[in-house]
Amino acid sequence: MNRVKYAIVFLPLFLLYMFLKGGSFVVGSLYRLIYTILPLHQSMDDEIFAVQHAKRIIVIGSPGSGKTFFAKRLSKWTHLPYISLDDLYWGPEWKRSTDKQFFKQLGEVLEKEEWIIEGNYHDYYFTERLQRSDTIIVMDVSTIEAITGVITRSLNRFLFSNELPKGVKQEAVRIWDISPRFVRFVLGFRRRIRPKIWPLIMQYGNHRRLIILKSKYRACLWMNSR
Repeated sequence: MNRVKYAIVFLPLFLLYMFLKGGSFVVGSLYRLIYTILPLHQSMDDEIFAVQHAKRIIVIGSPGSGKTFFAKRLSKWTHLPYISLDDLYWGPEWKRSTDKQFFKQLGEVLEKEEWIIEGNYHDYYFTERLQRSDTIIVMDVSTIEAITGVITRSLNRFLFSNELPKGVKQEAVRIWDISPRFVRFVLGFRRRIRPKIWPLIMQYGNHRRLIILKSKYRACLWMNSR
């Protein structure tokens, strides 16, 4: 009976996951086709050359924009330590760190000479992160792409135990680990959060390497073209 109940829950979620992944593959293929036709190589090559010499990179953007995947790939390529703000913020069973703990850990990271910091948390040392960085990468994706990424990530966590913060174990993952409040946050990110952080990004981006990726598929092309 338990197997039947599990199958009733698992199969629809797995089919939804495969549908979203299939859609991502189709869109990604179209991006690769466009990339081969249009003269985009030079701009990407210039950006990649600049990042090769970076020491402190921040990767920011809406939840579901592909920040984690991109930052981890970038860390392997540049050999810079990867730091996820989610790993610092979340403890076992999705228990939040206190502000004091989070500020302390993040402050210690910022003092180091080399890192890739991935995550938003615009209320926590956001200006300081921009100041300390030498390269700013913004995943400025559409709302549809972001919410699709959030759904896919949640399915990934439940079905395959992937993309979990370090302190969170599989047992703490719920079947549908997306709260209505979080969905509203993602849907309103471009309207409410982006206008708050964008002036700061532009201000500090004028004196640093600033790379804006308008789609996670372009981010994949960016990494694959290096």
